[in-house]
Amino acid sequence: MASQIDQLVKMANQIALNLESGAGLDAAARKTGDHILRFWTPAMRQRLAGHARAGGEGLSPVVVRMLELDTQAFPPVEASSRR
Repeated sequence: MASQIDQLVKMANQIALNLESGAGLDAAARKTGDHILRFWTPAMRQRLAGHARAGGEGLSPVVVRMLELDTQAFPPVEASSRR
């Protein structure tokens, strides 16, 4: 069974793939970020950002760029909130 972070990575990559549609990297990253901000919980966003800062295994370039562009919306997981 896939871990929670594996599922988040898969979902984020699928969103990025669906929103790329020939747009440049930054445009696709912004569209992906807008979508995730609207539909994901803050905890989900924190986990994804924390995964990226821990190496980001499996993340697409669009998702990595999204996290680089908006560090306020995608903060790393704080030590007290880790499970």
